Amino acid sequence: EDLGYFREIIRKGALDNCNMDNVVLNINHDKNKPLARNNKSSGVGSLTLIVDEKGLFFDAIPTDTSYSRDLISNMEAGIITKCSFAFGLDYSDEEAQSWDWDKNDRGYDLRTINKIRELYDVSIVTNPAYESTSCTSYKRAKDKLEEERNIELRKRRLKLELDLI
Repeated sequence: EDLGYFREIIRKGALDNCNMDNVVLNINHDKNKPLARNNKSSGVGSLTLIVDEKGLFFDAIPTDTSYSRDLISNMEAGIITKCSFAFGLDYSDEEAQSWDWDKNDRGYDLRTINKIRELYDVSIVTNPAYESTSCTSYKRAKDKLEEERNIELRKRRLKLELDLI
């Protein structure tokens, strides 16, 4: 991707053995707008991170905040549809070759990320560094399950009331 004064490539496998112990899901990398964190076991405010053959996938159950609801509304409207992540490289270990620069005569420098040391945040963003990213929102099956249970309970109550008559 063209990041302004240089272009960047993140190699497949760059997230292998990456420290992802304490990652926060934010809006536009804003630490004042956290949505979820991956060190929670489950439920509201939880974040799941998965590295697969395409890259980094995340799934979250956000907190019930005004900015979370606003974000979901903007996502459902198709206004905000991209994501990003903030990471750290190991600049002290040149032998690990976490990254390299190709300063060339093509009119831009190229940074290649070979190994990411730590992931700090994943963010749903308005303007991503990588246009190939995407994010969507969806309602959990849990909501539908609770609705079905409530319908079933009402049916049982009605049946019991009818049986008593």
